[in-house]
Amino acid sequence: MPRYGVGTHNGMCVIREYSGEGDVKQIHEVQTNGKAYAGMQKRLEQFNRISERERLFFEEFKRRHLTIPADFKFMRDPSRFDIACWNREVACPNKIERNTEYYDDYGFNVRSRGEMIVGNALRSLGLEAKYEPLVDLRGSKKKSPDYSFPVHIIDRCFYVEFMGMADDDEYIDDNTEKFRLYMRSGILPGRDLVLISGTRNWIPSQESIARTIASFINNAVLNAYKKK
Repeated sequence: MPRYGVGTHNGMCVIREYSGEGDVKQIHEVQTNGKAYAGMQKRLEQFNRISERERLFFEEFKRRHLTIPADFKFMRDPSRFDIACWNREVACPNKIERNTEYYDDYGFNVRSRGEMIVGNALRSLGLEAKYEPLVDLRGSKKKSPDYSFPVHIIDRCFYVEFMGMADDDEYIDDNTEKFRLYMRSGILPGRDLVLISGTRNWIPSQESIARTIASFINNAVLNAYKKK
């Protein structure tokens, strides 16, 4: 990825784009009155965001005394489901009182015991989370997954859905459209979405769900690297 810097040339503010290495290094300079300045400014802002994301990532590895594999490098591909996206989401936006006996460890009044266990599992991992946030999907559609949570060191937010009656055909049919919209909008199970399943007579334990979510996050962090 090119590197950027801001400086002056002939008394004017310029943005410099550096590409290449060693003897083949190239410098592209754009002045404030140039037509390409706005585009270069946008790329500079993206570069700064990615650089900050990379800094946080490696600081976290250093803080945890972890060793970064020598054959991996930081992957710079951004996602629109980033921390800024998570910050815009509002928990329980419709303010409907659920009137159930179930409250998760965040204090959210949730719809079922299964959702409560999922929330408690997220909380046990020390994660921030929002219950039923309203998410903008493709085609001006909005859906509310059960939970969303951020992973700051890779500048991503992720979603959790609890399918509490996976043994019920009507229940599955009712949820088919939601998952179709998720996938059309770039929210893929296993990559952006943690899918927890239960039945009318069985719910995974909190410890099992916590392990599933922890493994998902671990894979997401490792996928912030790619082979050189």
